[in-house]
Amino acid sequence: MQMQMQMEHPPSYQDAIRQLDWLEIVAPYIYAGELARLCLVSKRFYHQFAPRLWNDPLPLARQLGLQRDAGKWHEWSVLEHLDGVGAATSRLIASLDLRGFGMDVQDFFFGGKDRSRSLRRLSSAFPNLRCILLDDNQKIDVGQLASPEDPDSLTSPTFEGPMLLSMARCRTELPKNFFESLYLKHIVYLDVSDMPGALGLRLIQSPTGLQLTLPHLRILKTQNRELDDLTALQFLGRKQLWSLDLSRNRITDRLIDLMCDLLFDAGTPRPSSETHFDVEGALSYPLEGGNDFYGRFGFIKESEWSATFSHPERYIADAPLYHQDYYGTPKPFARLDGRVKIKDDSVNLIKTILSVGWECSIPSVHDVRALDVCRHEGGVTHLYLNQNNVSASALARLVRTLPGQLERLECDSPLLVSANLREGFFRPRWIPRTARLSGILGLAHTFRPVISSNLQVLRIHHSLVTQLPSLEATDLSTLENLWLAETFLLPRAELAYPQSFVPDMNPRLRSLTLARIPRYSTGRLTSKIIRFLKLAAMQEQAVQETAVSARRGPTKLLGLRHIRLEFEPETREGLANYTDVSSMLEMSPTDFSFYSDWKSSPASTPTLTPSTTANAPPTSAKPRSDDVNGARTNKNASAPLGALPPPSPAPPPHESDSVRLEPFPPTETRYTYLPCVGTWKNGTQFTVPVWTGSGTAGSAPPTQQQAQLPNSVDEYTRLLRKDPTILRANVQPASPCHVAAGVPPGSYIFAAAWEAMLAPPDMRHPSREELEGMYDVVVAIKAYRAGTRRAYEMAQKVKGVRYVKLGEPHWHWTGQLEVSTRAVEEGDFGGKLWQ
Repeated sequence: MQMQMQMEHPPSYQDAIRQLDWLEIVAPYIYAGELARLCLVSKRFYHQFAPRLWNDPLPLARQLGLQRDAGKWHEWSVLEHLDGVGAATSRLIASLDLRGFGMDVQDFFFGGKDRSRSLRRLSSAFPNLRCILLDDNQKIDVGQLASPEDPDSLTSPTFEGPMLLSMARCRTELPKNFFESLYLKHIVYLDVSDMPGALGLRLIQSPTGLQLTLPHLRILKTQNRELDDLTALQFLGRKQLWSLDLSRNRITDRLIDLMCDLLFDAGTPRPSSETHFDVEGALSYPLEGGNDFYGRFGFIKESEWSATFSHPERYIADAPLYHQDYYGTPKPFARLDGRVKIKDDSVNLIKTILSVGWECSIPSVHDVRALDVCRHEGGVTHLYLNQNNVSASALARLVRTLPGQLERLECDSPLLVSANLREGFFRPRWIPRTARLSGILGLAHTFRPVISSNLQVLRIHHSLVTQLPSLEATDLSTLENLWLAETFLLPRAELAYPQSFVPDMNPRLRSLTLARIPRYSTGRLTSKIIRFLKLAAMQEQAVQETAVSARRGPTKLLGLRHIRLEFEPETREGLANYTDVSSMLEMSPTDFSFYSDWKSSPASTPTLTPSTTANAPPTSAKPRSDDVNGARTNKNASAPLGALPPPSPAPPPHESDSVRLEPFPPTETRYTYLPCVGTWKNGTQFTVPVWTGSGTAGSAPPTQQQAQLPNSVDEYTRLLRKDPTILRANVQPASPCHVAAGVPPGSYIFAAAWEAMLAPPDMRHPSREELEGMYDVVVAIKAYRAGTRRAYEMAQKVKGVRYVKLGEPHWHWTGQLEVSTRAVEEGDFGGKLWQ
């Protein structure tokens, strides 16, 4: 830990030249149970070992095997009643960790006679206390911390105050003026998750409005506090935060759009991507325009290698950055080199940094406050948005707007469509009001280094990899929802969004968690997960084979080293009560009809309106054949692993179905464009030619033969012809995923019409036999993992070496594969690690 602190903050000159006592060298290797007796040897020994003994006494007592029962505490001879602890000893206690202990420990420390004064005595009893952890204590009145017993001691120049306060799942409500207490003015880490009552709105500033109440706050966790957009907006204006957890609240797209100005340094220019153009591509902004749905219009300009993620130097880390003034003003945002380990915002690590433990001597307050975790002011780098009402489009808009500073991002259940099922937003007709559709489709490019340059840890919905959205219809069982999503929605998702995330899209990503994976599958979901594991093995092999030109040449990236698969709970219990009364009957039109259950509203009008001027389509755009990764393909070249076959052209439509679309006149090419006018934030108008698909596609629904393998372009055109009033909305630039589906590069499309392609032409209820035929995905993945491991160990035995060449024939990925079952109610996960 001392080494880690020195890496973040170099030692002073005095510390560098100071001669170490040999006791400091051997102290970390001494058994903790001997510390008490070593303190009695001499004053020199007491000076070295007493701070280690009393620094964090409660976890040390548990480590020594002492029980939670208050009657057993007297067996530890050093730990005495508070009244018998001297002032010098009380100053050594830097951490009070009551997690896992009951009221007996509190009674032991504070006498148990007057519990109402227990926490009020902390400031006078332990003047150097830095960390207070009260998680899960149901009887402690945490509000007492705001009113110390001796308030005069808080104004002393030597008063330091706690820097970490964790009160998660405590059952007492905080008073309104809790965060205005001078005792908490130095708080760096604050966790108020799962507590009753509304979060105090005075967290922004003091009543005088002159300063922030918690000016040193850097890490804030507010899970399950029923925060809506308006409530969260009133206390989120704190740009000094670098970690923010808003999980399990009622946050919507409205707050996401304001986060760039509230929590991020949105004015910071994005580092030029031209430096890494050959490897990653570059961002291009051909015009100054945009809308509320997409943000600022921009494209990814691909190089010869970037579209296929196959540049020979894609695993080479960036050159290290050097800052001239390390101790001066806060460092501006800069792209990490890909090898620097990002900061950990877990409570245990922050506690260790602030107060260390018995293994090391406690650092000085000056050294702690100089660490990056306490002085970071570059905007939020760790953001948690799990289980909120945030749409995938809003999440992508946030990531695109930022200069690439996010290092850790979690959003396990984004709403799939931009509708967000709330007033004032376009809502697709085919989604029933009783259903929720979650997922993130067509946005894999958002997590490429060209946009998310610093991203290393990502927790996201599994559809980023599997392309399978989550359907939650209240009138259907969980198993039925899984079967319908995999049978009907997955093929449509593959049609509209053929590009999924693969490890080589971002070799700088180290940890990926796929959340909300269905426990049972008909087979396609399992094959997609196994395919991803094989791609991770291929990346690991490519990293191993990447040659460095010289011994002192550039370092290599690590690639994806940790994959966590979070599965939904068991769902087959409801199959016993399943009545198969209409196994082969089609669903009623009111269930999943494209035109059912929808009410028009003025808010559904598109941001960009068609221009009345003549069409001016770019005739240079030509159709292009792409593989699943958005790469230009060669007919004679072999398809990459897991690549989908190019969509076959749809059969020519019947003459009666061929309808000329007005105002979409046919052009010399098979594409048509519609000029649309919009207004950007600066008030200036702009015009973009929006691509409307094929000029010869019909407006009639596809036949049963066409529905099996439709064409994305013709389907997009048909939807625009069928309902131009509603679906000509949400103009956006074509992404690499759209280009892979057949959209001309550099074009603009109507995202509302493209999203409507997810609507299946028809759906039906599953039969009991079909539901019984779904098998456990965890069992299948475990069997695959065991097979690759056996093949890998066999290769080791054959060659007689410990390290063998990765890849063929075993395809074993040597990273950490963690499989867990998701527990929504508790908000935590219990998992098993598969090496």
